[in-house]
Amino acid sequence: MSSLERRILRAAHVIPEGFWTAYGELGLAATGRPNAARAVARCASRTSAFPNAWRVIHADGSIPDGWGGGGAGPQRCRERLESEGVTFTNGRADPAKKILAEELELLLAGE
Repeated sequence: MSSLERRILRAAHVIPEGFWTAYGELGLAATGRPNAARAVARCASRTSAFPNAWRVIHADGSIPDGWGGGGAGPQRCRERLESEGVTFTNGRADPAKKILAEELELLLAGE
């Protein structure tokens, strides 16, 4: 596993229950680079032990069609978020429950 993947997994680990973040926010917190969203998505899709995967979705709060390999994956993602108290309106997660990169960085610093 690369050091980039380890940083991404560490950042994903600190996303608190009842909140969600975007691939780009997680990537920025993990790497300091604003263009790391694809690295996060690649790591999530290739790492079976990716922590809190259901808490990482699109920036607009929508769940990617291919989440969890597609099929029923997006519905499972939504159900997990809803079970933690995240509500959805018009297919998008509540923006008030979105954790930004700066907040993730603070959580990482407190770890």
